[in-house]
Amino acid sequence: MAAPSLANLITEYWVPALYSKKVLGHTQSKLVCVESFNHEYRSDLRVGSVVYIPVTQAQSAGSVTAGSELTAGDFSTSGTSITVDQWYGARTEVSEMANIQDAAGYLEKSAKSCGYAIAKQLDTAVAALFASLNTSLGVYGSDGQTLTNDMLIAMMEGLDEDDVPEDDRCIITDPSSKADLLKIDMFIKNDYVRNPVVPTGQFGKIYNMLVKITNNLAGASVGNYAVMAHQDAIAIVVQEEPYVQKIVHELEHEIVIQTKIIYGVAELRDNFGRCFYTRKA
Repeated sequence: MAAPSLANLITEYWVPALYSKKVLGHTQSKLVCVESFNHEYRSDLRVGSVVYIPVTQAQSAGSVTAGSELTAGDFSTSGTSITVDQWYGARTEVSEMANIQDAAGYLEKSAKSCGYAIAKQLDTAVAALFASLNTSLGVYGSDGQTLTNDMLIAMMEGLDEDDVPEDDRCIITDPSSKADLLKIDMFIKNDYVRNPVVPTGQFGKIYNMLVKITNNLAGASVGNYAVMAHQDAIAIVVQEEPYVQKIVHELEHEIVIQTKIIYGVAELRDNFGRCFYTRKA
C-alpha cells in the first residue's frame, strides 16, 4: 500500500484547515480471551519452534500387601505440544512531508492501531479453539439459543463430573449472552451474589466463575462460539513479544512503523472447557 500523500491526509482531515487535534478513533473489541488462559509456557521457548508439555494424570491408590511393593503409577502418560508457527504483523506509513504538516498525530495514532491489531490477532487465535474443546460432546445446545440458568448448570455439572478444578474457571461470551444473563435472578440479585451486576455496573461472577464479554468470538451460523472453561483448557506461547520497528525510508521520503509478533496456541486439556452457542453474532 502506498504511503498516504499530503493530499490524502487533507482529504481525510488528518491535516485539517483548523488543525483540530481531536481524532475519532475506530471501534475496538474488548480482548479477553488471551488473558483467560494458561501463559505458564510463554517463556519456555527460546530457540526452535515447538514446546512439549507433559500432561499429568491422576494417580490411584491400591491395597497394601505385606512383603509386596506398591505398583508405581505413571504420573505423566500423555502430553501435548504447542507449535510456534504464527508470525503476524501490522504496518502503517506516512510521507515525510505529511508527517511534518500533520497536526492530529496520524503516525502515533495509527501505530497504536497496529498494536491493537496484533493483540486482536492473538485473541482471535485463542477464540478459534473454543469450538474444538470437549470434542466427544461437541458444542452445547443449538445455534441461536438463549443462554439460560439451566444451560449454565448443565455445563458446570459436566466440568464437575470431569474433576475440573473449580478455581480459575470463567465464561467468555458475547453481548447477546450478556443480555440473557441480566434476566437470570442468580446473576443480578443480592439474594444470590455479593456484588450484584446492575447496581455496580460490573459484569462479575456467576457460580464462582468470572463472566467476560467480548465481540471477538468465532462466528457460527446464527450466533457465536462461547465457552465455559478452566484456564488450563488452552495454552499460549509467545516466542517473540510484540515488537515495534520504525523505519525511515529517506530515499522514498516516508516513515514506516510496523508491529510484529511470533506465537503459538493449542488446546491443553480437552475436557477442561465446554463450548456453547450464543443467541446472535
